[in-house]
Amino acid sequence: MAGIVYLAGYEYRKIFQRRSTWIALAVVLAWVLFGGFAGIYGNYYMEGEKVATHFQMVEMEREALGDLAIKKLDQGFFEKKKTDMETIVKDKEAALYSEGAEGSRASRWKEYYRAYAPYGKLYDLLGLLENCIDGLEIDQVDGENFYSFRDQALDQIYGGEQLSYGEIEFHKREDGKVPKPFTYGNMAGYERYLQMLSPTCIILAFAIAIILAPMFAGEYSSHMDALALSCRYGKNKLIWAKVITGISFAAFSTLFFAALSLLEVQVIYGLDGWDLPVQASILGFFLSLPINLLGLAVAATGCCLVAACMVAMVVMFCSAKMKTPFGVIIVSFIFIFAPMYLIYMVAGHRVLFMVANSLPTSMMFVGSMAAPQLLAVGGRYLYFFQWVPPVYLMLIAGLALWSFRTFQRHEVQ
Repeated sequence: MAGIVYLAGYEYRKIFQRRSTWIALAVVLAWVLFGGFAGIYGNYYMEGEKVATHFQMVEMEREALGDLAIKKLDQGFFEKKKTDMETIVKDKEAALYSEGAEGSRASRWKEYYRAYAPYGKLYDLLGLLENCIDGLEIDQVDGENFYSFRDQALDQIYGGEQLSYGEIEFHKREDGKVPKPFTYGNMAGYERYLQMLSPTCIILAFAIAIILAPMFAGEYSSHMDALALSCRYGKNKLIWAKVITGISFAAFSTLFFAALSLLEVQVIYGLDGWDLPVQASILGFFLSLPINLLGLAVAATGCCLVAACMVAMVVMFCSAKMKTPFGVIIVSFIFIFAPMYLIYMVAGHRVLFMVANSLPTSMMFVGSMAAPQLLAVGGRYLYFFQWVPPVYLMLIAGLALWSFRTFQRHEVQ
């Protein structure tokens, strides 16, 4: 084992000696930094006049949601919303356009936004209901019918996805475990993290493909395969060290960039509201999962981690089969990016959708990992994020053994 660890260290040194590695990782780092801070760049203008920066708006919303007098989406909350919107918010909005009002327009706008901010996330949820239910108007929704309208929207979604009776009943049982009324508060941090996670991991997956493509193919193209196979550990330990290096590199880099994204979110938006149900968020409003935002973030990160390792193993398998790193990169590009388009093409076919939605790139999206289509096993129903990772682990083991035998037995030219 010590020999494999030493050889893995040698493979890591080879990886970080290549300029392409640093360029690929720099691109991912630039994207993470941009994704984290993009939401606070720039200013908000009203009739050509700057009234606030986006960072000030984030701070005002965070403060308003943290100081809520009512923290559950019940009838009392909706009544307070209606009162505030008809009096405080309306009056402050009118003052914005009044020439004789006291204070600058910027100060008046900030007073208006502070009054509106507690209800911005709720209006996002109401907008989802309005889009799902024909003829529904936001003003019709209150604490007494909010959850019945959501149930109606869920029924339409389940019908549109052509779920089986068993799947629908399972979702209804799971949704019944979610405490109602929903707890409400500041969820911007977790929403931002989950929104950043999927594009970050997709870009990282392609960076991993570029970095790991020469793992075996580089030995072929440089005619070093004969030397590698003839060395003391070339027939076994060296090959396993390459496989372990590729998988561990994918895992460590995914965890590093996920942690960096989470740190950015913590600094900018805060991570308050970790115990809020996912249904209070625009990302999880139509999910039946009885978990909180922290649980969803952990599940999403875990899926991205295993998916990145799966991508790394597929890249190394192709590298063992193909003679040049360039060909590996082309195949990896198709493998990584094609599912984002394929999944829409097969949406009407149940089996093809299940396959396309279980591909690594698809599993990097919250909507895919928690899709309503379920896998029935022994009378139990499993979400994608419950059954796909174990399948990946078995495939990784199988591809690792296949890659080992391919490189070990290939004909040296």
